[in-house]
Amino acid sequence: MARAVLALGEQLQAEATCPLCLELFSEPLITPCGHNFCRGCLQTLLGVPPRPAACPQCRGTIAPGSLRPNRSLGAVAGLAGALEEEAARPRCPTHGEDLWVFCESCRLPLCPLCREEPRHRDHRTRLAQEAARELRETLQSNLVFLQKEKEGFKPKGEEEISALLEKVSSERQQLQDTFGELQQVLQEQEGLLLSQLDRALGDLTKEHQEYESRVSERRSLLDTLVVEIEKKREHPVVEFLMDVGKTLSRIEEAKTPIPEPISLELQRTLQSLSETNQLVVDVVAKFKASLLSRTDRERVKVTLDPGTANPILVLSEDLKTLRLGEQNQHLPDTPGRFTGSPSVLGSPGLSSGRHYWELEVGTGSSWAAGVALGSVLRKEPLSVAMGKLWALRLDWDGHYTALHSLPAPLGFQGKLRKIRVQLDYEAGWVSFYNAETMEKILHFEASFTEEVFPYFWLWSPENYIQLCD
Repeated sequence: MARAVLALGEQLQAEATCPLCLELFSEPLITPCGHNFCRGCLQTLLGVPPRPAACPQCRGTIAPGSLRPNRSLGAVAGLAGALEEEAARPRCPTHGEDLWVFCESCRLPLCPLCREEPRHRDHRTRLAQEAARELRETLQSNLVFLQKEKEGFKPKGEEEISALLEKVSSERQQLQDTFGELQQVLQEQEGLLLSQLDRALGDLTKEHQEYESRVSERRSLLDTLVVEIEKKREHPVVEFLMDVGKTLSRIEEAKTPIPEPISLELQRTLQSLSETNQLVVDVVAKFKASLLSRTDRERVKVTLDPGTANPILVLSEDLKTLRLGEQNQHLPDTPGRFTGSPSVLGSPGLSSGRHYWELEVGTGSSWAAGVALGSVLRKEPLSVAMGKLWALRLDWDGHYTALHSLPAPLGFQGKLRKIRVQLDYEAGWVSFYNAETMEKILHFEASFTEEVFPYFWLWSPENYIQLCD
């Protein structure tokens, strides 16, 4: 039915359309030849002043005084226009009905059939006109507010970002210049010291060669004298005395001490260079350690807390290495000591900031590392205590697992040797990295409301956990 009405409406509009402007008739006039046109279209056709013209449809003559109003056609054009407006009015896409109800819960216009559907039945509805009137007032008040906001909208973020960009760029250039100057000084000092060492090495090589030559000459002289004396002592008296003076002179020569292998001056030069080199090594080592300690401020030095260690765990004297013992040690069962699982906490506790620490693990399995709340259960099995810890575990079968509340298997297939645990207390997250490649292995989102401690678990006598300095 609706399609038929629509088709009739389209036919009515076609009949009520001016053939010149192709719009609905406006004050239509009929010509002597029986054709209809808008008054404005015919006035344009006849010109100023009016003069006879050919009919656009049949080419018949239209005299200026021969036009008559066609009021019936004008009324039909008005009806066609109203029908077009009615057809253009939005309707329910599902039922084709008028949208005269507004659902305040869904903020959508509805038709009466939509209003009775289960999804809208319990919602508050109003007449669309009332809702539109009130919402227009709401939008108008918001428009005034937004216009004022627009006039006074002068965000400072762009200035702040520009200032920060300039600051970071300047600091980058300053750092680059500083390291460039440092590299130049180091290169100059390296060249100077190497040049001095090269000269000293050349002098040392030369004196070494001279010393070897003197040693060789003395060894040859000794060999010759021994043979000569052995022969000479058997000679007759006169023959024996003939050149004994020469032999005695050579014997005295053989008794003369061989000069030191290295001259005193060269020894002093080498000693001075050695002291200078050691000084450079010490200064660079201290500078390196100081630079790393001052720039890597997020790194925290973690040690194992013996007061929390399960009695089966063996801690090294420096509290850096953790192993599994053969039997329980005789330790006091304090409230802070783990007895339900082979666990131990690290120190210090963290309650703010961003920190990281690194640890090495052996080639075995059955280890875990991460963080735990200070209130983590100490006397219960790991499966019960997991709700207050976030850790990465390597299981006995070689698969990695994320530990928190419930174990979750990971897809990581590599073999970890050195691990970085990174914590951001305020942002609320813990991440685990392969410290050798800095590949992220695991990430936890959390909300910390109490002190957090490094956490370690070990259940393999062939394995160990060692904290890195």
